[in-house]
Amino acid sequence: MSDLIPFKLPANLDGKPANVDHRIAIVMVVTSDTKFENYDIAIQSVRCYSRIHNYEFILAVDTDFNCEHKDNFFRRHCVSAKILPLFDAIAFLDADIGIINPKRKIEEYMQDGIDIVFYDRFYNWEVVAGSYIAKNTQYAIDLLNDFADYEFKLPNSFHGTDNGALHIFLAEKLFPNARIQIEICQQVYNKSKDYDDLFTYEACIRAIWGTGTDFGKVRIMKKGTGWARDGWLTSMLWHEDLDFMIHGWKTEQLEETPNVTIKLNQEGRNRWYNPLGGPIHLLKCSPQNMTWSYDPRLLGDKEEILKCLEKFEKEVARDQVNSYSRMTSMLSR
Repeated sequence: MSDLIPFKLPANLDGKPANVDHRIAIVMVVTSDTKFENYDIAIQSVRCYSRIHNYEFILAVDTDFNCEHKDNFFRRHCVSAKILPLFDAIAFLDADIGIINPKRKIEEYMQDGIDIVFYDRFYNWEVVAGSYIAKNTQYAIDLLNDFADYEFKLPNSFHGTDNGALHIFLAEKLFPNARIQIEICQQVYNKSKDYDDLFTYEACIRAIWGTGTDFGKVRIMKKGTGWARDGWLTSMLWHEDLDFMIHGWKTEQLEETPNVTIKLNQEGRNRWYNPLGGPIHLLKCSPQNMTWSYDPRLLGDKEEILKCLEKFEKEVARDQVNSYSRMTSMLSR
């Protein structure tokens, strides 16, 4: 990864809106001690994809920016807010999110009237904090800065860093008339001691949101409709009609693909198989070359994948109800 040059913010801008041509950037924010070799496959897939669609690829080291946040999970959103004014829009990705289908485009998720788009995590009822698509508007810039600053409002509890905080942050911003309900969720958040408690607090917040997707200028895409999902949900089997990006490509968790028929299940969260048929050659990445080589053993049946995901989604919905039912016991602590 020695050819990766960390992005530097222009000295004469420092996060102020700029007049730019229509450009989209894919942004990854890492720490100064990040081991890039652990994300090599994911990063190279994103770099190649960016070249194919003439997107900018930005690898930013969080300490290179004037962000005062101590928690790197919150600091990355401050960095994101400083980069956003340089482009018409950014797609913010965790470093372990890889591109599996380069024929898809970021613009598919950008609609008029929506300034920032999040999506639901598939295996629980969380909104993902580690990936979003934001337009260069003052609303989106302010939202990201305010979200980063929520670090300074965290309760003294098992708060789940930025992913936990995102829920109450959005609730306070999007539902100012739900003050009493949010206060109840805050009480649960304040008492959180472990993941079970954290998920109960998040279930409380989701009850305020209901089943909608659009909340003013913010969109939260439902399960299976966002741009990325975890590969382990389907044993790394995928289909081009369903998938765009896959989360969880850490090289240290990569295992050799077995020479047997792979069954669809939700096991092995800490391991994955490489769906690509070989290494990515960046010199071959161009708008004329969107045909990637894949491992045929991981090309799944579309209908079977959909059935597998639907079954799991129903299980998650039941778990969410059960988690919410813990509210009474948590409030009485």
